[in-house]
Parts: sequence; structure tokens; C-alpha cells
Amino acid sequence: MKGFRLYCNVFWLLFSLIVCIEAYRVNLGEFSNPGPGFFPFCVGLVMLGLSLAALFQSMGEKGKAEKTSQRGSMRWWNIVIITAAIITYALTLEKIGFLINTFLFVGLLLKVVEPQPWKIAVIGGLIGAVSANLLFNVIFQSQIPSGILGF
Repeated sequence: MKGFRLYCNVFWLLFSLIVCIEAYRVNLGEFSNPGPGFFPFCVGLVMLGLSLAALFQSMGEKGKAEKTSQRGSMRWWNIVIITAAIITYALTLEKIGFLINTFLFVGLLLKVVEPQPWKIAVIGGLIGAVSANLLFNVIFQSQIPSGILGF
């Protein structure tokens, strides 16, 4: 399993480098007037940092036994749950609204995918929804769906 993680981390490292190079070729623009490549370049840098951290972490593991026998089947269900949650989020965003939908989505991920107590799932959902609302509605001043409750 260590070899598989190593290859995955190398893949993401190379992928993030390609994203950065291609975004740079498009045009970064200036900080006060960003070009079309600015956001993809920043995302590529974040991916590069995360893939480097994961690569060093996977290289530092020395013979640690994985507990895949107990969690192996649960991880496949997590993929199904996450995919269904993303599709449901996209389909119900206009009707339910951004704030409520994001709260339910983050809460579901915290409760089901990475099991947390209800208190943490609810608080995490609230923090996620309010933070996303502040980012997109207040800072970026973008139009997000208000939904059935009007907020």
C-alpha cells in the first residue's frame, strides 16, 4: 500500500506542476488585475504544496500496517455517498438555497463519511455554510441561490 500511495502522490505532484505551467502560459496578469491564469495558478500552487506534504508523509512511513481490512468496504461506500451528495447538492441548490444546502452537505460529510459526533457535525456544517456564504456573498459579491427561505 505504501508504494501505491507514493505513486498517487507523485501523480498529483506532476499534475499540479502541469497546472501551474499551463496557467502561467495562459496569462497570470497582475495582482490588482488578475488574468485568466491567475486562479488556476493559485490552485496549482495549493495542490503542489499538499502533494509535497503527502509525498513526504508517505516516504516517512516505515512499515506501518494499514487497517484496510476493517475500513476497506466502508471507503467504497464513502465514494458512493460523496458522489450522491454532490449530485444532490447540485440538483437542489436552486430550490433549497445555498446556505441550507451547504449546511446539509458539510454536515453529511462530517457525520457519515468521516464519522463525527452530532455536535461536531452540526457545528462544522454551520461553520462551513457561514464561511462559504461570507466568502461568496460578502467578499466576492456573487449571486448565490437564496432558496425557499429567502437567504
